[in-house]
Amino acid sequence: MPELAKENSKAGLEAFIAYWYAQLSYSYETGSTEHLTPLSSLTCALCTSLGKGVESAWEDGRWVAGATIKSATIESDFNPSVSVQVATVQVIQEPIEIRAHDGSLYQVPTAATNSASRAALTFENQNWVLTGLGLIR
Repeated sequence: MPELAKENSKAGLEAFIAYWYAQLSYSYETGSTEHLTPLSSLTCALCTSLGKGVESAWEDGRWVAGATIKSATIESDFNPSVSVQVATVQVIQEPIEIRAHDGSLYQVPTAATNSASRAALTFENQNWVLTGLGLIR
């Protein structure tokens, strides 16, 4: 994690969010959520769901092709006087292909996305934690 992402500031908040999405992308690439899971609170239902989805995709010799998160645009109104910070995040992700152990498609690929999410975060014990994540529709 970059040192900036550990800072309780607007720049730190935005660096943490970028790092979180980089870890999500890495999880899709490797099947490991080891570095992603500690960055989110157990109360973040979408965070938990994304992690479980990655783990499920990699079960029984399956693997994921694509799914790389290419960019994330982050906008936040950092306010040090409130306990929960909120940011809007644009995420562009490649199509997700889950492949069987023999390389064949396991299921119909998920299309590429260009979506926006609302992220809620708190700064606890000198670290940012993602406490909520939801798609903006």
